[in-house]
Amino acid sequence: MVYFPLIFLCIAGIFITLLQDRYRIWTTLIGMAGTYILAIAAAALAGSFFTGPTSSLQIPCAAGTFLFFLASLFLHVNNPLQKLFLALLSMANFAYFLLFTPLLLGVLPFDVSGGAGAVLSLVSTLFLNALMILFLYRPFQRYSGRGVSLFLGGMCLLLVFQYLLCLGRLDMFLGLRTPVARLLLATTVYTLLVFCFRSLYQAGRYQAETAKQAARARMLEMESGDFGDMLSAVREVRAAQKNGEYALDTVVQLMREGQTERIPVYVAMVKRNAILSPILGSYHENPYLNGVIATKAAFAAQNNIDFQSNATTGDVPFKTSELCIMVNELLTRACSDAARFEGDRRLRFTAIPGEDALRLETVYTGELPEKEKFSLKGKQFTDLLAWLFDDLPQQEDELRGLENTAEIVLAHSGSLTVSGAPGEIVIRAMLRY
Repeated sequence: MVYFPLIFLCIAGIFITLLQDRYRIWTTLIGMAGTYILAIAAAALAGSFFTGPTSSLQIPCAAGTFLFFLASLFLHVNNPLQKLFLALLSMANFAYFLLFTPLLLGVLPFDVSGGAGAVLSLVSTLFLNALMILFLYRPFQRYSGRGVSLFLGGMCLLLVFQYLLCLGRLDMFLGLRTPVARLLLATTVYTLLVFCFRSLYQAGRYQAETAKQAARARMLEMESGDFGDMLSAVREVRAAQKNGEYALDTVVQLMREGQTERIPVYVAMVKRNAILSPILGSYHENPYLNGVIATKAAFAAQNNIDFQSNATTGDVPFKTSELCIMVNELLTRACSDAARFEGDRRLRFTAIPGEDALRLETVYTGELPEKEKFSLKGKQFTDLLAWLFDDLPQQEDELRGLENTAEIVLAHSGSLTVSGAPGEIVIRAMLRY
């Protein structure tokens, strides 16, 4: 016996559980409750017009399912193909229920007529729908914001195949002679569907975890660079403190010796030397940017790099945090590369605002890695495919340490280039406004 109120309750549970709400929970529940009542009325009305053994069950169920599909277009934010998939899934579940329940009741070793059969039918219906919700919940939640995909279109076609299979419309084409064979094949189709969704979900989780680990590694690398800059700054401050203490001791000694006329000359000399300290220099009118450049200047001084900065940004409409990130990454990359260079080490940083763009340029001593030519010797077929379709490794190496800068530049329709000449590397970044 078919109880459409229970069938539609299961369908409502599928739509509410697997789809993302557009409105608050009470609005969704009220909308679904109204749809549930209309679906029961539509099923009763359709059942009075169709009296065939199949149409009297399938058409009422299709009418109610169609109302749930229409309601989901307004109540949920998922793309229409995901909602269509759930509508087809509901119809396939109903057809599978009509195939599975009689066979289940027929093999039980006790009498299932009357109330016992009705209870078992209700329990089996609830169990099958709950099992399907359990299998599909996480995949649907993970990809709820995704657009129409070819994969989901294929799954919709698979559900159409499942629906026709459970109704027995494909027995002649598939050579199925008994309802048991039809049930086994339908169960296999459901297993395949669940396997595809769970495999896609696990693959998405693996990619997300890989991206998370890569982001964490990049963050740790950036933090380690900041710690190196901090150490250089602390060393410069300690050196300045020692110089100050030495200057005070010298002044005291001059006063003891009665050479007070030499004190003003000595104080002026100490002040000139203090101005030359990189950590105490003035590089930019913005104190945040000045702090970033000063720490890099201290790092350069610790590694015997001739550091020069001519930076001004004016009233450009960019966030200070974005500019600090860009300057930090540009100078960190330049300082680390220049520190490894054998020979005279130089670094020049320039920031110049234009009419419609801010240009940042870092020129320093270093060598870009040579671009390796692709050779088939010792390579596998997957290496050939990667060479044809994937990004070249040298392109990723050129932007090493500039990932956040590249994202900021892209957000402002700018450009980021890394070029080089023998013994020199030039990094240019441009932000448009």
